Amino acid sequence: MAYLDERKIVTREKRLSSLSHFNGTLEQLKNESGGSEIKQRIRTFTQINEDEIIASLRALSSIEQAAVVVHGVAGCASSGLFFNSEHEGNVYSTNLQEKDTILGSDSKLHKAISKIVEEVNPKVIFIVGSPVIAINNDDVNSVIFELEDEFNIKLIFVYSDGFKTKTFLGAYDIISHSILKKITEKFEEKEDFLNIISFSEKEESLKAIESLLAEIGIESNVFPRFGSVDKIKKAGKAKATVVLSADEGAYLAEELRDSFGVPYIKTDAPIGLQGTNSFLRNIAKVFGKEEEAEKIIQEKEKDFQKALSDQILSEKKIYFDGKLSDTPRFFTLFTRLGGEITGFSVQTLDLENRSVLQRLDAVPSLTPVIVGSGQYFEKANAFSKLKPDYYISQTGSVSFAADQGVIPVSLKNSQIYGYSGINEIIKAIKSASIFTATTTSLYKEGWLKKSGSWYVKQETK
Repeated sequence: MAYLDERKIVTREKRLSSLSHFNGTLEQLKNESGGSEIKQRIRTFTQINEDEIIASLRALSSIEQAAVVVHGVAGCASSGLFFNSEHEGNVYSTNLQEKDTILGSDSKLHKAISKIVEEVNPKVIFIVGSPVIAINNDDVNSVIFELEDEFNIKLIFVYSDGFKTKTFLGAYDIISHSILKKITEKFEEKEDFLNIISFSEKEESLKAIESLLAEIGIESNVFPRFGSVDKIKKAGKAKATVVLSADEGAYLAEELRDSFGVPYIKTDAPIGLQGTNSFLRNIAKVFGKEEEAEKIIQEKEKDFQKALSDQILSEKKIYFDGKLSDTPRFFTLFTRLGGEITGFSVQTLDLENRSVLQRLDAVPSLTPVIVGSGQYFEKANAFSKLKPDYYISQTGSVSFAADQGVIPVSLKNSQIYGYSGINEIIKAIKSASIFTATTTSLYKEGWLKKSGSWYVKQETK
């Protein structure tokens, strides 16, 4: 179903029955997510985690030819300082004060946009929403209508209120909706290149995939992260689209298919040997590059037999924390390295990605599962019972695990994709293996003895 005719995209909770709160077993999760709607749970206590605004800044701040202004108080834009340090400093703030929320914030927005045009003269300015203007119900679109003519520049409002959804991943849907409505153009004739959708991947990971596809003769168009306004504009001209993380970019790929006529290649993320082989084969088939792909696959399988046969995780228990869409391929890799999956956490579960659970048939049905970003206190509780040797995280902080006597392995800043990504994952595990974990827990014994689902309750209406 195409949603581009709507002024803004509805939340994942309403659209996909998205679940962000769960602590139980894999069997329970499968049972509770098997109907037309997913049974909802709530946390009566939760640890702070990033919201739509931070996720929006992550994705938008790296777009070339664009600038970002966070319309709200300075604190809402504070994470932009980090992203500015990563890139060329294209994140700004309207820095609203108390009187602005009472008397109106139009002049502040006007001033910020004037400054951006004067300093960097971008092709597009993204205006990122915040709780302050959402609560005040500021009419940002009227301001945009006025200023687009005045500055002769495209202004795009990103409806990231910061509190209307429980999953920060919804920010990527909001961004997708905005850029497709305002930037991407429709083309009847398609060209021989592949859209690669990325919202959170490291630049090194994207370059590894671009290089791998170039080896078999396929040109890539990566966006929005580390892309450009021109790349977003021509996305409707692509021969096909692939998403590196379906949890993050499926909506963008689906709308490109339904509204712009660009086929969506559904495939695993290129993680591990089998994941990378499958990724290449599925894309090569669409572009008529099967022979070229098979040649590389055969060469790489020979090269990696030794690395994968070393069994560096032999007799080791693994607790994994990552994206649900990536979980099967990570599990395959860890198992091939000799490891045993003893528990795992994922960011969210919804009607679209729940089928991934059925692919975890090699994982025992009573394996503990946590759904929700962050929630390190719940993971610590799980560690006290499961006694894993390694905590391997694709997404968040890992330092807390050391205080639970578990060896932390962070893949957040690692290049994890393609054949070169296999080496980097193995390297990260080997490097962490020399680490000596402590046994001085940050959490009291009373909490560690409780059920991990103590604060996770069935939602009642």
